[in-house]
Amino acid sequence: PSGSGKSTVIHLLLRLRLPDAGRYLLDGVDAADISDDAWFRQVAFVPQDSRLINDTIAANIAFYRPDVTREDIVDAAVRAHLHDEIMAMADGYDTDIGSRGGALSGGQRQRLSIARALLREPSILVLDEPTSALDMRSESLVHETFTELRGRVTIFVIAHRLSTLNTCDRILVMNGGRIQAFGQR
Repeated sequence: PSGSGKSTVIHLLLRLRLPDAGRYLLDGVDAADISDDAWFRQVAFVPQDSRLINDTIAANIAFYRPDVTREDIVDAAVRAHLHDEIMAMADGYDTDIGSRGGALSGGQRQRLSIARALLREPSILVLDEPTSALDMRSESLVHETFTELRGRVTIFVIAHRLSTLNTCDRILVMNGGRIQAFGQR
């Protein structure tokens, strides 16, 4: 439910907030001991509402990273199950998506945001309600991406819909800022 602590968990994972008490470890190392640069190279975030720029698909995946190659962009789109749909567009990766991604469906916008996150090859991927506004086909494609990342990327999914958690190994239920349940799926 709202107010359960999901946003606080996201802020802690992204190191936008520090814990008031306790600590959390990454491969046995206190997260507070990892430099910001090293942390932000390892962690990627996909918000519930995709923030897209009025530019091409390629520019939105690259997102102001000039060192990214077209091959990197295509690879990220393939892993996000968006490549075939992009190639079906008249201008492919050079398609202008318009203001706020208006030329794309909701599922395409979300998978574009996932491709943007995967471009960095993160070891931790944090997703906030990644399927809340998707149709069944797009949700299925997002789940395929999660399944393919299993074992290579630690994925934190914040969700209300139980179907979003189908690919999760463990589930944590929160309420009122406290853990209500935690266990294997």
